[in-house]
Amino acid sequence: MFKYPLTALLGTLLGFLVLQADAQDVDGSADHSLIGRFEGATINYYDVVKFDEYRILTGPVTDQNNVKDSKTVEGTKTSIAYHMPAGTSFLEVMRNFEIRLEEAGFNILYHCNSEECGSNSFSNATETLAAPFMGVDPWNMRYLAAERVRPEGNVYATLLTSTDGSAVTKTQLIVIEEHGMRFKMVDASKMAKAIAETGSIALYGIYFDSGKADIKPDSEATLTEIAKLLQEHADLKLLVVGHTDNRGAYDYNMDLSSRRAASVVHALVEDNRIDAARLKAGGAGYLSPVASNRTEAGRAKNRRVQLVEQ
Repeated sequence: MFKYPLTALLGTLLGFLVLQADAQDVDGSADHSLIGRFEGATINYYDVVKFDEYRILTGPVTDQNNVKDSKTVEGTKTSIAYHMPAGTSFLEVMRNFEIRLEEAGFNILYHCNSEECGSNSFSNATETLAAPFMGVDPWNMRYLAAERVRPEGNVYATLLTSTDGSAVTKTQLIVIEEHGMRFKMVDASKMAKAIAETGSIALYGIYFDSGKADIKPDSEATLTEIAKLLQEHADLKLLVVGHTDNRGAYDYNMDLSSRRAASVVHALVEDNRIDAARLKAGGAGYLSPVASNRTEAGRAKNRRVQLVEQ
């Protein structure tokens, strides 16, 4: 762990402008809310996966096929690749991020540079984002892994900074917000049972891109089961209700949830030949949460489609 006098600490922190996006960032990208960015950096790659597995390296790697010091975690995975401003050294990047992580409540699990990490073995064992976003020179890199403990699920962060033979210092930040996977495969019989017992069922297998109402192709299995439910219960009529988290304005979320519900009804009528008179779409926005919107895990539970018996 590195310690700094107050004057050095303040000087180093000037390298950060928290959560201020640059005009050159890739569309739809953002800094991670717990960490921020290095001043003058731009985002060249950005991806969020709601549930994924990630192996965090917590020690040197001498054999990439036999990694002993590591920890595998599951949860929401955010991957960001930054290009640093000209003249920025690896050491400056790492010191800034290390201070920011400690400020945010993280404990540093491991940090190393090139040979200390294991050079080629280490760079081949760790995940790197596809070129040209992040290339790694195994003899010219720095790495750290950190952990923040919290009741709703720990947060892990890894930082890798290097070049790919160019003069550009590239930095990769990967953050995993740990949470359990919500079981989403609900068949027609389970839907029928839940509706008979409680009058409704919440479904998490219908997917939309953020801020959009177009149904993604991997929703087909759930839509097929809803259609099967309606085919097997000819007298059943349903309200299809969209729900969102509380990110964004009230009117925006009310409209978005209504449009998403309407998309589900449209898919059932047009693609599955369900009588439109048996379905009615509506949106509740974030009026009826089932979990706290203060965490990503809670927000994921609140983003759902609910079938309610008419």
